[in-house]
Amino acid sequence: MKVLLLHEMSGVHTELKKGLLDIGIEARIATLGDGSKRYDTDIFLGNPGNGIPAALSRMLAQISVANKLRSFDIIQTISPNPFFKPLSKALANHVFNDPEKCIYVAAGSDAIYRKHVRTLAYHPPHDWHEDDHKYNGLRDLISEFKEVVPLCWEYKYSLQQAGLTPPEVVPFPIEISRHRVHPIKKRGRLKIFHPLNRINRTNDFKGTSLILKAFDILNTKYGRYAEFITSGGMNHRDYDSFTNGMDIIVDQAYSYSYGMSAAYALAKGKIVLSGMESEARANGIYCDCPVINIRPNVQDIADKIASVIESRSKLGILSDASRDFAERFHDHKEVARQYAEIYHRPKQ
Repeated sequence: MKVLLLHEMSGVHTELKKGLLDIGIEARIATLGDGSKRYDTDIFLGNPGNGIPAALSRMLAQISVANKLRSFDIIQTISPNPFFKPLSKALANHVFNDPEKCIYVAAGSDAIYRKHVRTLAYHPPHDWHEDDHKYNGLRDLISEFKEVVPLCWEYKYSLQQAGLTPPEVVPFPIEISRHRVHPIKKRGRLKIFHPLNRINRTNDFKGTSLILKAFDILNTKYGRYAEFITSGGMNHRDYDSFTNGMDIIVDQAYSYSYGMSAAYALAKGKIVLSGMESEARANGIYCDCPVINIRPNVQDIADKIASVIESRSKLGILSDASRDFAERFHDHKEVARQYAEIYHRPKQ
């Protein structure tokens, strides 16, 4: 079996490719490089930049590889709009010519998510739904696909609200053995880190403005015991190295479940604060998830972080719980086996 992993989102397909190869499934990635994160790609889909030369590069590159893309036994896209916009419909019709070998991974801010996430008690503030054409087009396209796979609880919820029937959430894949656990020091200042999803701090998809206000409050009281750090815009290798030196990761405040940054942190044995509401915990594997739930409320975020700082003697236990959970549920080979099962079973 040959599997095409089309586009990238925070390393999901990069990690999954390694897992698929390790269990004997041939896999290739086709991307634009995922921006500043600079993930490797097997099939280059053109210059991701702005301007006419970049657009021409994308058009020519995607036309030249269209036949190669459609030749795979499984075509799995993590983007609702994977092709050069002016040719998007024609390329989609060509590449996805056999929908029953196509998989859609719901992990990004697509039109279905944007519409239905608004019905939750809270959600990222700029994620609104404006375009019924995009919503209906995406729903019609992926309803014909072999499977639609949600990577977070919110995406499963949104797909169900759209009348689709996704399987259970499939965990993020991580090559666990590649990540060392750096023990949390018993003395010295704890390093508490919030990763920005954009270089610009005004982008509040993760609740950055609320987390920074909580950091300001905590710095006044706990500045002797903890260092509060924010950074963004790193490529994935620099980010990996940088987070090795952190103790606690505060990731997302507007989510009901956690994302790829949090999954990487769990693999490193970090203490993770992010979304982990009861709705997400009800989905089987997450019932004993060690992620500490935070909500989009400055005081709630500050209180949860303060509780962690004041429980320093227990942080080693929490670190072990993070790594153990990652080993049990996020291991790239185990996740790859779940995808392999999806690839082989008939359309639901």
